Amino acid sequence: MNKPTRPQGKPQAKPQAKPNAKAAAKPQGPAKDKPKTHVATDASRRRQHNAHAASQVLDEGEEQVLQLAALAAAVAAGEPDAAGRRVGQDELERMIRKCLRQRDDETLYEALEHLRFEDSRGHALLRAVVEESADVVLMRRGDKEMEINAFLIPFLARTRGGLQAERVFADGEAFDSLRASLQEAGLESAKARVVLVHHLYHPDEIGALTYSDVEAMNRDAFASLTDKKVMSVPAIERSMRGWPANGFAADDEALELRFLLGFALKDLNDPFYAIPQDEAAADAYFEQRAGRFRAWAERHTPLMQQCLTGQSGEAAQCELHFMYQDLFHGGKQTGNAEYGMLQMMSELEHGLAQSGASTADTAAIFAVADEDGETVLQVQLRAAGKALAQSSLALDGDPHAQLLDAADAVGTLGVAQFRLADGFAADGSVLRERDFPA
Repeated sequence: MNKPTRPQGKPQAKPQAKPNAKAAAKPQGPAKDKPKTHVATDASRRRQHNAHAASQVLDEGEEQVLQLAALAAAVAAGEPDAAGRRVGQDELERMIRKCLRQRDDETLYEALEHLRFEDSRGHALLRAVVEESADVVLMRRGDKEMEINAFLIPFLARTRGGLQAERVFADGEAFDSLRASLQEAGLESAKARVVLVHHLYHPDEIGALTYSDVEAMNRDAFASLTDKKVMSVPAIERSMRGWPANGFAADDEALELRFLLGFALKDLNDPFYAIPQDEAAADAYFEQRAGRFRAWAERHTPLMQQCLTGQSGEAAQCELHFMYQDLFHGGKQTGNAEYGMLQMMSELEHGLAQSGASTADTAAIFAVADEDGETVLQVQLRAAGKALAQSSLALDGDPHAQLLDAADAVGTLGVAQFRLADGFAADGSVLRERDFPA
């Protein structure tokens, strides 16, 4: 995620030394032809205000960051009521919505950074509320309250030579059928209004979108779906930055992550989206949704191949693996996590194969580290005191849960020994090795 840089005010000039008291008291004689510079005019007050505006804004910005972080920490420490709400949560959500509307991503990211090491519960709560506030926007049209949300469907595509941007969605009829299939398969309510963006997003494009970008895109989509006069959607148009060069040769086997982005406009009281209060019933509700998605993915793989390559079946030479449809930030996290895990496993498997070592004699050492403000999981395979392979994975979410997921994945290589460490030195040696957590 791109983190906006806080604008810095110009350095203030050093104050002039105070004049000697005796010299100041000495009469200087009349100056009838000179203006009275000691009188504060409107123009002089404006100049004085502008001279200090930058530093004043900076101070106010820092204060707002601390207020937001403190409120999130306080709300997270409270106990939820019967409706699942905590004291102060309404005010927290109001502050976040204000930041989003004002496109003040800087305050949101700095508050999250402030809490990252200070208060893990506060950080988790603030992040969850910010993401939901960006992904789901409540709107009013006359007396009617509606909800619009941005969703992603991440998927992996295995091809020869990589996906070609000029071919993607070139078949307009196939794209229209793809959009319609989301409601036909029960992924969205038949009463909702659903649109797909006519652009397949690269992970770099998704990663470049800030919280306020996503919120603004929701508002664009709402206006487009409810106002016949709307001719442009500037926030959505800005999001389509284009793919970077893939660098694959024509015969290279390429595994790429891509995202379908869509918007769903729905009534607040649509029963299709009502989650049961009972825990068992809620679990069954989500399992049914997951089942409908799996059925959709299996049935519409040929249609997606047609959308991506202009061909379907074996002729497309395109294998697809769909992940779960989710709100924007949930889909982004799922796609990046699975793709990163596959990359990590590929590097470890290659290094293990190159070494010729037996997996029975190999140990996997894990370390969670901070690199340039990003939490990273480092994994090293070792045998007979030597490093055989090493890889890293950027973490986005609960580090402990992702550590256990990574251990499960590494276990599929046949490695049975797991250890934990503080990190790895430049020469590959392990720093403070210890038992792996149960």
